[in-house]
Order: sequence, then C-alpha cells, then structure tokens
Amino acid sequence: MTTARRAVFTDRYLKSLKPAEAGKRIVHWDAAKPSFGCRITDRGVVSFFVMRRMRGKPQPVRVVLGRYPDISLAQARKLATAALGELVSGVHPRERRRQANTFAALADQFLRRPAAAKLRTAAAIEKVINRHLVPRWGTRIAGEIRRADVIAMLEAIGEKSGPYMASKVLVLASSIYRFGVTRELVETNPCHLITPGDFVGEMAPRQRVLTDSEIALVWRATQGEFRNGIESTYPAGSFVRLLLLTAVRRSEAAQMAWAEVNLDDALWVVAANRTKSGTPHEVPLSPMAVDLLRSLPRFAGGDFVFSTTGGRSGIGSFGLYK
Repeated sequence: MTTARRAVFTDRYLKSLKPAEAGKRIVHWDAAKPSFGCRITDRGVVSFFVMRRMRGKPQPVRVVLGRYPDISLAQARKLATAALGELVSGVHPRERRRQANTFAALADQFLRRPAAAKLRTAAAIEKVINRHLVPRWGTRIAGEIRRADVIAMLEAIGEKSGPYMASKVLVLASSIYRFGVTRELVETNPCHLITPGDFVGEMAPRQRVLTDSEIALVWRATQGEFRNGIESTYPAGSFVRLLLLTAVRRSEAAQMAWAEVNLDDALWVVAANRTKSGTPHEVPLSPMAVDLLRSLPRFAGGDFVFSTTGGRSGIGSFGLYK
C-alpha cells in the first residue's frame, strides 16, 4: 500500500484521483482534518475512513465510513467527527451502531413514542416488555429475530406464566415490530401470522368467582379499627370493599378522585381517560358504597380517595394488597 501526499480534500481533488496499480491500494490523508482519509483501489473505488488509536488499545483502529460519491465529502466529514469522538471515548463505532440496532433500542423507541404516553395502560405495557421481552432479546439485533425465536418465546412464557401472558407478550412484540417496520428501522415483523393457540393451547374464558362464604371472609378480613378517624385497614381494606360493592376495574378504583364522586346523588363518574372504552363511565353507588366513602378520610394535600401519600397519588401496588 502506498501513501500519497497530504492534501485538503475537495470534490475536485477526489474526482482527480487515479486508480492504484493492479493489486495495490493508495491512501490519501486530508490535511484539513487529522486522522481522516480515503483509500483508492486498483478499480478506482474511493472509500473514506478514519484511523486513530482507541482509548485503552495499543494499535490504531481503522473505521470505514463509506464510498465516494455514495456519501458526499461533507457527509464523510461529519461521520468522521462522530467516529473519532467515539474512538477517543473508548467505544468502537461498530459497537455503537450494533447497540443502536438491538431489540432493546427498538423497544425503547416504541415505548418513548408520543402516542405511548397517552395510553392508560402505558406503565403496564412497559412492565411486560421489560420483564418478558428485553431480558430475552434485548442485546440481539432486532432485524435478526426470526419466527422460530418468537415461537420459542411463546412456548416458554406459556409454560411458565400461562397462555394469557404468552398471548399478551406476542401482541406487544408484534406492535414493537410493526412500529419498527413503519419507520424503516427493521424490514419485517417476525410475529406476523403466528397464532398463540397453535403453540400454547386455547385460552378458556375465566369463570372463577367468589362464593358467598368467600365474600363473607373477605369482608371480615377488611374490617379494621378506627384510629384518629382513620380505619386501620385503610386504604387496602376500604379499597377491596369498594371493588366488591361496585364491581369496577381495580385500576379505576385505585385512581378514584373525590372530584369524580357525588355522594348526594350516589353517583361516581369515571373520567374518560381512565376507562378502557375511552368514554366516561357512570357508576351508581349503593347505600353501602356511599356509607363506605363517607367514612374515608379526605386529605388537604390531594384529591385521591385511596392513597398512601396524603391524597397526592392513588394506589398501585396491588401485589402488596394481595
């Protein structure tokens, strides 16, 4: 390989370069930007590159940036600046690009998209993705996940957590890839045409309900003593009792606010942004439900009915209450 003299790169200069001799390569260095150069082959192919010692490595590292004129000289200079900065910091640009193309990176972009923040179930979706998908595929290149990987994931989750969770994870994985395909981050969706029932069995409708004796036991277990005007089982006991009396979703009751309740009219109107249907939900309150709500404390610091933070936020640790 022969090294030519240094010169300030311009389009005119690059177009004037002659091919190297057969079997040879010629390197040209840009006098305006240290460590930035181009190499021309015996076929006249010009490729930009940077070469610099990477922090912690004894030998210089060469990073190819692209061919000229597929990328312009201006683009090559920008790429060179970024690549040199990464080498100085001790990260190879190839590894940086690999990290940017992982499933974890794709899932993160999916979760951070503007529309995600508006979803009522945003926190639950992120929890499922981080629990079941990122640990399994996070470090892999997103575009290299194949249908066989999806099927193996379905079967493993189905065996450990049941068909309902396996189906939910498949839907989320497919949504992530559909997001990636739409934005040209990946080429295909490996979840396409996969049906959970083919791999984890059919999902029978849930039919388990509490018996009368079980309801009596739950009611007895949630009975507490009043101390300083607050029942000792609050908020868990009164929260569970309201669920029994209204049959609403636990997430709706957990975020219940006093502004939504009219005790005189025995009516609770769940705001549209908190319902699954996206429309306001009117919940008639029985006399027992009204009496229960009247017995609960009201905090000056916030409007939430069931709270461990003085009304500033609702409850969310359902596992603890179980």
